[in-house]
Amino acid sequence: MATIDDQKKTWRLHRSSGRSTVARFTVTHPQDVAENDTFLWTLTDLMTLLLIFFVLLYSNAVQQSPIPPASVETAEAETQIEAIDKDVSGAPGLMPEQTKVVAVVQEEIVPAATGNPPDSDAPQSQTSGGDTVSATANGKLLADLENSFSEDFYVRWEDRQPVIVLGERITFNQGEATLLADAQDALKRVAGSIARIDGCQVMVTGHTDDRPIRTHAFPSNWELSAARAASVAKALMASGVAPERMMIQGKAAFKPLVANTSEQNRRTNRRVEIALLTKS
Repeated sequence: MATIDDQKKTWRLHRSSGRSTVARFTVTHPQDVAENDTFLWTLTDLMTLLLIFFVLLYSNAVQQSPIPPASVETAEAETQIEAIDKDVSGAPGLMPEQTKVVAVVQEEIVPAATGNPPDSDAPQSQTSGGDTVSATANGKLLADLENSFSEDFYVRWEDRQPVIVLGERITFNQGEATLLADAQDALKRVAGSIARIDGCQVMVTGHTDDRPIRTHAFPSNWELSAARAASVAKALMASGVAPERMMIQGKAAFKPLVANTSEQNRRTNRRVEIALLTKS
């Protein structure tokens, strides 16, 4: 506070009773008033600016927020449905008739590799590759094979796909890859059945037993198994199977059906298989 000379003045009021009353008045200097007003105006301006800033932020956020895509699509779909309903019934509302499409998954019991095919009455047989081979066509193929083949020619099922197994006894002489005459006649009938099945590739695989072979033509069982597969594939193509559907491979002795513990088992393992595969 300032001194008494420039800020305070005291007046003594004398009354007739002899008692005196002192009234004290404090006078504020004009400079102090100006400093207090400046602080208040500065604070007011700051609060106003902050308020305007937050209002602008809020309005900008509201303007930039788009309509949710799901709401737009729902609105468009509802508009289209109403338009269709008006065209059909003349007024908005539900369609007179509603159709429900029910997907029925029919499980099929696939037999083991005993030569028994799936039920031929089923309309289709789903394969692992996603494509389907007509079960009716498969049944026709199996019927033709049963009429044509003996115990050395049979059909087994692997991964829901038919595999025709050709035994060595009437297809090749031991250690050779030239088809016998009886095998060529049978393969003509096989080719006729395969050619009628669409949407599948034909994989021909040669197999041998575990006894090694070392000849000029076949240094190992790899060459022998591949050569036998090639001979069968050529016979099928000559009888009408499209070449672009054919594939061959040789497995030598590394995928036997039974253990190579006897001559009978070795004869069983010496074979050529024709598998009908769905396109990948």
